[in-house]
Amino acid sequence: VSARAAMFGGGGAPKPTAGVSGGPAKKQDGSLLYHVLKLDDTSKRPLSISCFALNKDGSMVAFSPNNNEVYIAEFKDGTFNVVHVLAEHDQRVTSIDWAPNTNRILTCSEDRNAYVWDCDGVWKPTLVLLRINRAATYAKWSKNEKKFAVASGQSCVAVCHYEEESNWWVSKLVEGFQSTVLTVAWHSSDIVLAAGSSDGTVRLFTAAVKGVDSKPSQIFGPDVSFKKMGAEICCINTNAWVQDMAFSPSSNVLAYTTQDSCMHFLPVVSGAVPTEESVQSVRCSGLPHRRLLFVAEDTVVAGGHDNNPTVFAKAGEQWKEGMKLDAAKEVKQESSASASSRSV
Repeated sequence: VSARAAMFGGGGAPKPTAGVSGGPAKKQDGSLLYHVLKLDDTSKRPLSISCFALNKDGSMVAFSPNNNEVYIAEFKDGTFNVVHVLAEHDQRVTSIDWAPNTNRILTCSEDRNAYVWDCDGVWKPTLVLLRINRAATYAKWSKNEKKFAVASGQSCVAVCHYEEESNWWVSKLVEGFQSTVLTVAWHSSDIVLAAGSSDGTVRLFTAAVKGVDSKPSQIFGPDVSFKKMGAEICCINTNAWVQDMAFSPSSNVLAYTTQDSCMHFLPVVSGAVPTEESVQSVRCSGLPHRRLLFVAEDTVVAGGHDNNPTVFAKAGEQWKEGMKLDAAKEVKQESSASASSRSV
């Protein structure tokens, strides 16, 4: 998609043209390296991005430049142009998720609030009653986009749905963690929620909401009841902070990355409760990863502190670390350095 290609299509980090907000940075030969979404008003240097999300067709991106604002930029004529600014939050925005079908934007912030934004020419916020007293850390729409989950520093997750009579989003808290919840992921059924915490655990909960979801199926067998929202299905100990997680397209695997430079893969088999013994853990060759993405049922791309996205693939029954996406560039640089040393 055009916006994705423009944002992630090149390597390197040249200095952008000062004063050009949204302008492209290019090599000397004119080829595109990356697009600058926003420059600092004083220094004219690119601002750090705390979170971002793309719309369904990749033509627009919502991002926060590490402050309380969310900018919506449109990719047109080969460049990004800011078309809207969402400024309802009081403190730093920590997470953005853009629902592809309803075209709603979900934001949450360190101000302990979350908003759902609808666009009718102008983006307007709808209040979310989170009922938390610590920062919101991460937010994610369910697959059917009728619910969403917001993780928080209150050691809980707020599962939210829309209440039409009051015209706001209400929440039910899922508790049981011992520390800040850093990430969440929805099962494709929309009635199972996974959450990872800095207490070193991954937990699966029932997340069926009466009046929103249809009658839940017995995904994990008759011993797991979905009558009570927020009932714990299983708890997996990781002994490290859980930074990110995602279900595979079929939801048969839950992948999660931890602060001890490991990737973990939990099989989620129909009719059986997931167990800690079934987890496959892969020690990473580099620094810890912060985000991961399933690009296929058997392929995950993860990126983090070593600034080099890594591919993890399933070979037979085992998950293994594969190539690093910048490996070819590293080999070229090493060859150039070696040649230079020999010439000296």
